[in-house]
Amino acid sequence: MSRGTRIFLPALVAGLATVLMVGCGSGMGRGTSPTTSGPTGSLVIFGTDQPSCDVQSFMVTISSAALVPQGGGTPVTITAPSGQVDFASLVDFTNILSFGSVTAGTYESLTLTLTNPQLTVLNTSAIPPTGVPLPTCSATLTTNCTSFSNGTPTDTLSLMFSPPLTITTGGTSGFVVDFDMRDSVQTDTNGLVTGVVNPQITITPSTASGTTLGEADTLYGVVQTVTTTSTDPNFTGSFTLQVQGGVGQILTVEVTSTTGFEGDSVTGLSDLTQGTFVEVDAIVDTSGNIIAQEVDAEAQVVTTGQHAGFLGKIIGVTRDTSGNATGFNLLVGREAWDMTSAVPLQSSLAVTLADTTHYGSNWHRWNRRALQFGPQTVGLAEKVAVFGVLTAGTTGPPATPATLAADRVFLRQRNVLGTFQAKLATGSDNRTGGFTMLPCGDLFGGQPITVLTFGDGRWRDMGGLSALTPGPIINVSGLLFYEQTNGPGTPPTWTAPTWVMQGKVVHKLPK
Repeated sequence: MSRGTRIFLPALVAGLATVLMVGCGSGMGRGTSPTTSGPTGSLVIFGTDQPSCDVQSFMVTISSAALVPQGGGTPVTITAPSGQVDFASLVDFTNILSFGSVTAGTYESLTLTLTNPQLTVLNTSAIPPTGVPLPTCSATLTTNCTSFSNGTPTDTLSLMFSPPLTITTGGTSGFVVDFDMRDSVQTDTNGLVTGVVNPQITITPSTASGTTLGEADTLYGVVQTVTTTSTDPNFTGSFTLQVQGGVGQILTVEVTSTTGFEGDSVTGLSDLTQGTFVEVDAIVDTSGNIIAQEVDAEAQVVTTGQHAGFLGKIIGVTRDTSGNATGFNLLVGREAWDMTSAVPLQSSLAVTLADTTHYGSNWHRWNRRALQFGPQTVGLAEKVAVFGVLTAGTTGPPATPATLAADRVFLRQRNVLGTFQAKLATGSDNRTGGFTMLPCGDLFGGQPITVLTFGDGRWRDMGGLSALTPGPIINVSGLLFYEQTNGPGTPPTWTAPTWVMQGKVVHKLPK
């Protein structure tokens, strides 16, 4: 299959929080507790990907999944989700795909059956740009359509663990799912997506670093309950979180005295309330605890009326003469709570902005330069969460699209894939400084972006700034701002208008 897996990388949780859930359905607490035979242990599944510039979404149904014991024996079924999964949401961040119990033992492989593939690409020649789902291949449609490389809408994969996965009685184990989007989605000689998908997936048992088994730095969902006390002296309380926009697995998230809280009037656990949509940066320890490092409270879920929340990528911006954004088009990737009947996933949603719209950014500790997110710095290619009042579209004639009057917009972490151009500054630690890179993807219009790096940032498969050379593809993850004022007079600096990424991870990808 594909190349070796990198450990503890990004999120399938937007679509996979229930994909590989061990057992019989969503569960409360640390995860699902299925009906099993004999002693059990906990199993955490993480995910990673080598992203692709050309694909906005790859939706697929996982119709069956099972762990195969070493040396044979009865496979242990892993519950498949009820809907489709977006594999393109794996973008060099970490998350929990599932958390549950499974019979203790050693397993040699995982069997997955994938059905109903659907690719969506971005058409930037349209104004505003739109997501274009390729139709499913059929007897009458054989080109420019989505299919697996075997020519059918179903593909069954037998994926070997290397080394085998061992689950101990009462212990916590994990494994990483590596979906190689770049090698899975085929392109023609001009680099255009053909629609043919040959899934390249590697699975690798997780390796603990001290007491940390893995990381979940883009875990999001709706708070169900809050507990401000704990019987464990290591924790000050906890809350339960229903992931995947309030329709997925329910997980218990522990809080410590050092957990940071962000959001309007939310300074600690006691301020967190049921029904709040939050994004959480957490770790999973070897005892099976999900421990919050930071909690970003964004909006209260309103289940009546047309108040809605959407997560996605900005694909078009309108500005006034002062450069302030008055609205944008959002390519909808996920929804804070289910509004798909009014706004389908991967559709374009028109968002209007007002003087009263509130702006914020996630993960303040990675905004080291204290860049401001607001009407001036709303820009193409940014990933955001937006909340407001939805006006549903009509079928006409004439047809009218759905629109969202935004009351809150939050800048989210994202990745940018491209090639290194030039260093701007290199500190004595070989990590603090900056460089320019040329992103792939038409939204950037062939323009370079500035990447700022810091001493505690992560460098994967490279030693630091000195290892940057022309040629290899790099993937940078962090907070992406669209700056309309020039950078500081000392390097690293930039000339506006341009994109500035405050990098959390710089990852050199295989050619």
